[in-house]
Amino acid sequence: MNNNFPCDIIRDLLPGYIDEILSETGTNTVQEHLAECEACHKTYLEMKEDWTSETEVKERIVLDGFKKIRRRTRTLKIALGAALSLLLLFTLSIFVKVFVIGKPLSTHEIEISAEKLSYDEETDRLTISGTVNLASCRVTRVEWQQSEEDKNEVNILVYAAETLPFQAEKGEFNLTVPDMKGKTAYLACPEYDRRELYNWKHYHNEKMIELENEIYDRFPELDRNRDALSYTGGIETADGTEGIRFCVHSVIGENATFWTFNDQIITDGDLESRDFEIWISLEEPYQILLFDYQTGQYTDDTSILDRH
Repeated sequence: MNNNFPCDIIRDLLPGYIDEILSETGTNTVQEHLAECEACHKTYLEMKEDWTSETEVKERIVLDGFKKIRRRTRTLKIALGAALSLLLLFTLSIFVKVFVIGKPLSTHEIEISAEKLSYDEETDRLTISGTVNLASCRVTRVEWQQSEEDKNEVNILVYAAETLPFQAEKGEFNLTVPDMKGKTAYLACPEYDRRELYNWKHYHNEKMIELENEIYDRFPELDRNRDALSYTGGIETADGTEGIRFCVHSVIGENATFWTFNDQIITDGDLESRDFEIWISLEEPYQILLFDYQTGQYTDDTSILDRH
């Protein structure tokens, strides 16, 4: 034992000695004492072992804390990156929709006059030209779609987008629709807004009157004042020949008659739909066939005209 310093003092200095924070004189004093005092040296070894274990635990706790912070930071970065990506994607989609793709316009925002419609009898193509009545807009595309409800109807959709500062306005458009024989074209938008543009029947009104007269002349069983013919729409091919079909509606009621308004049959009596249709070819010499609802076949048996 070092006689200059009691063991109690040396043991009080051991924590600082282990942490290496003593002055050079203090360190030398402790070392000299430990070299001479077996009891203090044993205490030193036990204290150092405990100190090392405690330090490792603290370091591990600190290290685990840093790892948790790093994991949370990484998770936060990923979440923030995903949020920014979604925001960027949303902003980009809005930009593309507003300034690139555009939206379908309502029918009142589009002007198409009858002079801007042209039907080619040889190719059966309908050409449409029009103008958009909106400032600072640009027509991006014009398309036609077959109606899901009626195969003889076509919907025309016009898309327009906002113009950017470096873009020029474009309000005029053209569209050619094929195979429009016997069909009707509507200017339309997805919100069930439709306006009739072209009706094959109306553009061939004289032809339709001629065909109706041919049917009445061919079948005296039909009364012009009591048996109304209603065009079913579209072109029907029978025996390799193009033609159209008419439904027959008979007026019921004494002295009752009928007239048409906007393609609707109006009567001051009641209407009875007959169970047959009449097909007539478009070109002369006119061929006429009867389509029997009961058999689902064409026939030339005129006896069904008297069937009620």
